[in-house]
Amino acid sequence: MNLEQRLIDLSITLPAAAAPGANYAAGVMHRDVVWISGQLPRDGDRVLVSGKLGKEVSIAEAQGAARAALLRALAALRDTAGDLRRVRQIVKLTMYVNCSEDFSEHSAVADGASDLIYELFGPELGRHARTSVGVAQLPRNACLELDIVATLEE
Repeated sequence: MNLEQRLIDLSITLPAAAAPGANYAAGVMHRDVVWISGQLPRDGDRVLVSGKLGKEVSIAEAQGAARAALLRALAALRDTAGDLRRVRQIVKLTMYVNCSEDFSEHSAVADGASDLIYELFGPELGRHARTSVGVAQLPRNACLELDIVATLEE
């Protein structure tokens, strides 16, 4: 599986990777595992979808935001690993959903990113571990933040 080629086949262009805003790395690689720091659904410095699920933001809007945040995570993965052709699989997705206390559709929001991972990697490697949780607030009032863990070809 060549992730770089798959993105081209699907006409998906990754954004530029965002530089960390403090004393941390956008990604850390140890042997064949890469951890990517949390990514907001942003275009440059602009948050694409802000607000709380269960109040101002619909599930459909948040699913689109999840897709955008995943693309930013893949850009950070590219920069950390040096080449997307080295990526074997996304093994873990964690989704943090900015939501009202009565919102309970966190998994539906995470589907926006999970569906894209599945589309990119296919049925064999596209299935991944996942956690989705609701939180009281996120940076810049973003509707969600996600992080991923990926493995590389040896």
